Amino acid sequence: MAWDDIDLDALRRRRNVSYYFRYPLTRGDFHLVRMNDRERGHYASKALHSGLTPDGRVDRTTPYNGDIATLFLPLDARTPGDAQLLLTHIDPRRIIHPDGSRNWKAIRDAAEACIRGRLHLQDIGE
Repeated sequence: MAWDDIDLDALRRRRNVSYYFRYPLTRGDFHLVRMNDRERGHYASKALHSGLTPDGRVDRTTPYNGDIATLFLPLDARTPGDAQLLLTHIDPRRIIHPDGSRNWKAIRDAAEACIRGRLHLQDIGE
């Protein structure tokens, strides 16, 4: 079984994943992460808004708070349970461009740095 075989719908049904990723995940949401010239897995990331509506849904009218949620599937992941949910933070002003569009490069760079930090800790035996 390879990462391509992981059931993304089952992954999103995990409570900690669905809390941050409230939309159907597709293979196109995931990006390859490398470390030391080796493929290490795939990840999806998103910037988080700073508020919720009264009924507990994400209030997209609130600004981004600088938190980045990252869903990391290590290269050896075989089941949705092998996924790791990671959180990191950057200056909220880096999340959007002056025109109001999301700065995906900054979001993905933060996600990849977080993943690489986690992998480094795992590699040295945490």
